[in-house]
Amino acid sequence: MSIFRGSGVGNFTRGGQTTIHYFRMIWQVVVQFSRACLVLFIAAVAITYWIKTDPIERSIAIGYAEAYVKHEGLKLEDSTVSITYPDGRDRVIPAAGYLRNSGVQEIVGRSYTALLFGVVTGLVSLVIFSALVFRFLNSTGKGFSDEEFVRGGKLVDAKELGKTVKRTTKTAGLKMAGIPIPKDSEPAHFLVVGAPGTGKSETYKEMLSEFRRRGERAVVYDPAGDMVSHFFREGQDVILSPFDARGRSWDLWGECKEEYEFDQLAASFIPEQKSNDPFWTQAARLVFSAMARKLADHPQRSNRLFVDKILNASLEEIIGYLKGTEGAAILAEGAEKMAASVRAVLATYVRSLKYLQDSDDPFSIKDWVKNDGVDQWIFITRKDDQKEVVRPLITAWLDTASSAILSMKPCRDRRIWLMIDELPSLNRLPSLTDTLAQSRKFGGCGVLGVQSYPQLVGIYGRDDADALVGMCSTWAVFRFNEDRSAKWASNGLGATEQLETNEGISYGVNDIRDGVSLSRQRQLRPIVLPTEILFLPDLHGYLKLGRSFPVAKFVLKRKELKRRVEGFVDRKLNVEEVIVDEDLHGDADVSIDGKTEVEQTPDQMALKYRDGAIL
Repeated sequence: MSIFRGSGVGNFTRGGQTTIHYFRMIWQVVVQFSRACLVLFIAAVAITYWIKTDPIERSIAIGYAEAYVKHEGLKLEDSTVSITYPDGRDRVIPAAGYLRNSGVQEIVGRSYTALLFGVVTGLVSLVIFSALVFRFLNSTGKGFSDEEFVRGGKLVDAKELGKTVKRTTKTAGLKMAGIPIPKDSEPAHFLVVGAPGTGKSETYKEMLSEFRRRGERAVVYDPAGDMVSHFFREGQDVILSPFDARGRSWDLWGECKEEYEFDQLAASFIPEQKSNDPFWTQAARLVFSAMARKLADHPQRSNRLFVDKILNASLEEIIGYLKGTEGAAILAEGAEKMAASVRAVLATYVRSLKYLQDSDDPFSIKDWVKNDGVDQWIFITRKDDQKEVVRPLITAWLDTASSAILSMKPCRDRRIWLMIDELPSLNRLPSLTDTLAQSRKFGGCGVLGVQSYPQLVGIYGRDDADALVGMCSTWAVFRFNEDRSAKWASNGLGATEQLETNEGISYGVNDIRDGVSLSRQRQLRPIVLPTEILFLPDLHGYLKLGRSFPVAKFVLKRKELKRRVEGFVDRKLNVEEVIVDEDLHGDADVSIDGKTEVEQTPDQMALKYRDGAIL
């Protein structure tokens, strides 16, 4: 029978058989439905007539009908009718006289009225019955064809989710895509994921507008400078960026008052390496923190001096300077190769410090976090071509802010927002997971942005990446352009268990074989398929609030905010800012290949310092 597959004859046969079968089933339903309606109509008329008349009236009406048929219908002149009185007596009356009797006509008139009332009642009953039966049959058929929720998550529209949130919990004005966020969900953190240009920035703007309205503090990592242009307040907010002319000065020692804080900062600057041997990372951190502690008491300490000591002093000088610290053991004499490797690791991550401007009043992130009364935001910015240079520095800033929140006094009504866009563009933040896990009672609220799941795994590893995003209760998912991230986001939105109906059709030459079979099975499937995420338009996404709330599909409305300032103002480095103090280091070379340091690339600038005595 393979000749019927994919051929016109086969299509015609299948179409004819199934169509005829469906018409036959429709006719069966119509016939049975009509029979039920007829029975109901007759029953309604009979019952109504029976109630509206008494036995004498019914007997007289029946006799009148008999007389009318015999005399008027059959033209029988001598026809008679038999009447039974209430006392049981029977009397035979001529049909003609019976029809002309006024008393009989009056009684028959009342019976006729009762009959008409019964017909009207029957028609009304028929309409009501038909509507109810049609609705019942339609809902029953729909119930068999539709999926039935059993357990797990649900997918609803944005309006329904908004109504559910307002009805079941308290809100504080914060919204995402117009959907109110439960107040208790704010310190449970937010995850905003999606490819570039899909709507994440619009979500950030919506949230930041509410933070500003409520007077809450925020640390905003804004790589593109878009948030700075709309929310930065000159003279009030702070920009941290070594290449922005408005950037505040910052140094290591403003954040470190205790010895362990130097170790924390070293861990922020120097991330774990992908190699299996952790020695080089730990050794570099030890030298970093030891040198920073030693310079804490130096009268002319500065970021550039720290860099110069780490990278340009001879091994003997560094060992002598770090004598009595754990750093000296790492850079021991006779282990020049190991020392060179450790310094190479350090060079990768501390070089960004030399671009910072020094001042007598450096900004302290930890002091800012502890100052609950200040109405001030911190914006951390950079340009795309600067990200490799300043990545360790920005990582250290954000990790410092993250860990500082945990040092505050518990206060559930406090709100300090840590908004990190493009989280995988930074090195690993050592304190971030602990902060997300423990900051709820301190009022810390995280908003993490991720453009690609593989990028996040590349920085944190699969287990730690999953643990990190698992700390975020609220997810806003926009389109991904690659399958792995879409599958990850689909898993994050959850799954649902439901009853699904499978419909099968059989047909053959004999009508006995014609039939439709329905079977119901439990199926576990994602609430949102990965392909649905892959094909989302811009500004469309899914919102998961966690807890018992369903997942909602939303559409963002692009809002044009007033542009207050420039997103990034280039800071031109001059020679005086980057050369090393001659009193400390001797003659400093300020040119390479005839170029001044202002004209040199960052790599050339890193090579300008010569080996020699620093102290």
